[in-house]
Amino acid sequence: MKVLKLIIFIGLVFLLSLLSADEGPKIMVINSNAAVDKYKIVQEEFTKSIPTPVVKVDLGNKKLKLGEIEDFLYDEYPDLVYCIGTKAYLLANKFISERNIVFSSILNWHRLPLAKKTYGVSSELNPEMQITLYRYIFPGLNRIGILYSPKYNKHWFREAQLAGKEMGVEITGRPLSKRRDIFPELSGLLKEIDALWLISDPVVMSDKKSLMKVFKQCDLSKIPVLSYHNAFAEYGAMVIVSVDNPTTGRQAAAISREVLAKDVVKKKVQLPAGSHIFFNLKKANEYGLKYREMALSTVNRIVE
Repeated sequence: MKVLKLIIFIGLVFLLSLLSADEGPKIMVINSNAAVDKYKIVQEEFTKSIPTPVVKVDLGNKKLKLGEIEDFLYDEYPDLVYCIGTKAYLLANKFISERNIVFSSILNWHRLPLAKKTYGVSSELNPEMQITLYRYIFPGLNRIGILYSPKYNKHWFREAQLAGKEMGVEITGRPLSKRRDIFPELSGLLKEIDALWLISDPVVMSDKKSLMKVFKQCDLSKIPVLSYHNAFAEYGAMVIVSVDNPTTGRQAAAISREVLAKDVVKKKVQLPAGSHIFFNLKKANEYGLKYREMALSTVNRIVE
């Protein structure tokens, strides 16, 4: 009888182990606000690319309280959490930083605290790729100016300078330590450049009013603005090279699969694999800029 009970017990343990193995790793998606289109898109693509069902948390749901979310994180205690946006990442990093965390859709990720098991997809595109594209559209583009704060973008600016040098493009930067320095520095910079490259920087991007003033000064000087976000189209940006959100979701899923398979992830925070290109042809003609017509075939959206 004892032998029979032992056999049954071992059988149950084996069955439970099989069931738990079938369940696969526990994955959670924390979205800063699923009502935001770009966040919604990356989440949809991520979940499509992950074979395992995921637990979803929307921080945009005002009914959710911080204490409830904290308890839920500890109760679920996922093997991996995918964080979309800064709010989602800071929450996961605060409560379960010891777990595998993959992030995306965060500007200036360098300013964030990173744990040992943190991975991500940067929202900043490869500077070399962008310079190549700008030069391809505008073959006469030789001098590009950048306003930046060393605290957030010192390393990125150096990369851009080196990439520009390789292609015969002079990258001129004006470092800013305070927001009030923007316009005196911009006025001097506009006299020395063929285009202004507006990058993601919290000192430069202080508020909407300042941003509009930057675009106005560039427009008066007929200096095209090159930028990274589709929202700047309404301000008059000439060329926008933005991250392709569906690709970002799939890329985050690929990183997650590698992490869960315990493969070696060569680069913990990767550059985005896809991009979307906007070109304001109307403004280019207004400024009298010479552009390469065959380059328009590479553009996703053209304003004529």
